[in-house]
Amino acid sequence: MSLETEVLHINGLSAETLKVIDERASLTGRSREEYVVSVLEKDAQAPMSLRDLYAPVREQIAESGITEKELDALLEEAREEVWQEKQRNAPL
Repeated sequence: MSLETEVLHINGLSAETLKVIDERASLTGRSREEYVVSVLEKDAQAPMSLRDLYAPVREQIAESGITEKELDALLEEAREEVWQEKQRNAPL
């Protein structure tokens, strides 16, 4: 099995963050690069939580200015439409 490698340059990390990364890498006996790769691989293999999956939706809702009551009404309307469609397509 052949593993392809990519070079990834990460800009914008603060000196404080790099210090923490270096300290953790040192504690695990790894280089900075090895440590960062291990953290990214572990994160990529972990299933996303519902909170993470729905974060963009929550952000859009918050930005829309819709009230909780209005959102509830929209969701109920959509749920009703789906139920009605299933009823129309149900075998007799």
